[in-house]
Amino acid sequence: MGIPAIVDRVIQQAIAQVLTPTFDPTFSDNSFGFRPNRNGQQVVKQVQGIIKTGRRYAVDVDLSKFFDRVNHDLLMTHLGYKVKDKRVLRLIKRYLRAGVIDNQFYSESREGVPQGGPLSPLLANIMLDPLDKELEKRGHRFARYADDFTILVNSLRAGERVLRSISRFLSHRLKLIVNTVKSQVVKTSESKFLGFTFKAGRIQWHPKTLLKFKQHVRRLTNRNRGVSMRYQLFKLSQYFYAAG
Repeated sequence: MGIPAIVDRVIQQAIAQVLTPTFDPTFSDNSFGFRPNRNGQQVVKQVQGIIKTGRRYAVDVDLSKFFDRVNHDLLMTHLGYKVKDKRVLRLIKRYLRAGVIDNQFYSESREGVPQGGPLSPLLANIMLDPLDKELEKRGHRFARYADDFTILVNSLRAGERVLRSISRFLSHRLKLIVNTVKSQVVKTSESKFLGFTFKAGRIQWHPKTLLKFKQHVRRLTNRNRGVSMRYQLFKLSQYFYAAG
């Protein structure tokens, strides 16, 4: 990583630290991803708790390439409601519009949030906060972790109605595309959220998730990788922290 890239990440981190105290307290209690004192375990337990109240169907919505399709103008509008310092807004806009080089030609980004940047998770939550507020206004029980969210309802018919209306909201209000192939209404016992299932009210790893986990741990602990045991333990701890 070159010096300019390091400086850029430091600036992003500084902006995130300044803006988080402004935005985070206004976020929904149903949003758990990339927020202080919130994690994946909490969101999974929330889903389990809602299911135990008798909600029998889950509306699993898949946003098609969310991070690649964030509308810059819309995001900047949301930011402008609370950020009054024009210098900060210009820095964020420059970060969003940072171009890419494809086949030796420079092209400026007009949509999308760079994944992996220190500022991106906060921007994603700002972009999706209107969705949370809309779901709460309608009285829905739901949980969201970044761009993964599920809505729990009482019946199949209600779920189908919710899926249609929320898809319209995402398209018209947030300029986001719902993957109609992957989005579905299923019984909660058949639902998969963040790699977990909720059969008989119990939280269990989905078989595919468990297989991927075992394969990843096996790769990390492969004795033929030529790395020290200390390094293997370090990478394992990183993986378990991210998974947990």
